[in-house]
Amino acid sequence: METINAKIKSKEYNYQIFVGSSILNELAEFIKKYHAGKKIAVIMGENTGKLHKPKISKVLSNLNPLFITVPSGEPSKSREMKEEIEDNLLDNKFGRDSLIVAVGGGVIGDLSGFVASTFNRGVPIIHVPTTLLAMADSSIGGKTGINTKHGKNLIGTVYQPDAVFSDMNFLETLSDDEFKSGLAEIIKQGIIQDKNLFDFMEKHSKDILERKKDILQHIIKRSIELKKQVFELDSHELGLRQILNFGHTYGHALESYNNYRMKHGFAVAHGMLVEAKISVMINSLKKDEEERIKKMIATFGFPAIDSSLSTSKIMELMKSDKKSKGNKPRFVMIDKIGKAKSKDNNFSFEVEASIVEKAIQECKND
Repeated sequence: METINAKIKSKEYNYQIFVGSSILNELAEFIKKYHAGKKIAVIMGENTGKLHKPKISKVLSNLNPLFITVPSGEPSKSREMKEEIEDNLLDNKFGRDSLIVAVGGGVIGDLSGFVASTFNRGVPIIHVPTTLLAMADSSIGGKTGINTKHGKNLIGTVYQPDAVFSDMNFLETLSDDEFKSGLAEIIKQGIIQDKNLFDFMEKHSKDILERKKDILQHIIKRSIELKKQVFELDSHELGLRQILNFGHTYGHALESYNNYRMKHGFAVAHGMLVEAKISVMINSLKKDEEERIKKMIATFGFPAIDSSLSTSKIMELMKSDKKSKGNKPRFVMIDKIGKAKSKDNNFSFEVEASIVEKAIQECKND
């Protein structure tokens, strides 16, 4: 299987994304070429460490890295954990001549990226995503952040990596739920940007669920290409980049509602159901296209929305979403599969509370 080398370029940054099987040796060569002499800190979660630390240690054996392991899961995206990592780096005499290598899923990428962006006012970072979600989504584009009691990712930076190394071999060890979580973000890309990707996933759903590498590489590559188009036009989420939040206003509230025990992709899948329903209710999306979206999400094994969920609590939590303006949540809408709604360079919209509540209730009853 060939290695894909995509470049993300703008006036502010230029970095490479490598996707393929057994490409970790290229990571060591990249570091020797571009970061010779730097002190290296590898940050990973406990679960990732149990599975992959020996492999990473072997690849970086001649570079004498410091390994920093943090508890797995969303609770690690906290002020306290960021401070703990920073103190660990300072205790080990890390300074401006440092390189951080983030090995893991979205949590590790967001947390490590935030550390890298502020440690000594910014040190380089390389992402080594180990989950489908991180390969196709969170490792690309430079978003970093931590969670607070007020909501998800409300504190953070936009800080681009020096490179991304996505080794497909990591996908072999993912749990079914972790694998599905990543699929949700790729489905999202098809809905907001590329009908052909959506159609491909419909046609090859069985192959995708069986984790056939050539099929997975195709949808990961296409997802990266689509995100690349968005980032190069809008790196700081001033306009077009808002479309990547489809399903996330409701999804982030749902994660908070469940105390972050629900995987991100599952929450986003439910968010896409609700926000597609809202799109139908405001006469933006046709009902038959909503049905295709619902069928797609069900096909990939996402459960129905819990009928006992408190709509009022979700409505309150959505007010804290980072896209909210004037304490009023905003939503990404869909005109049709493959095209997000836009108006005057706006891609997220305020919706009457009664419509949102009705959409949630209808989804609970579906």
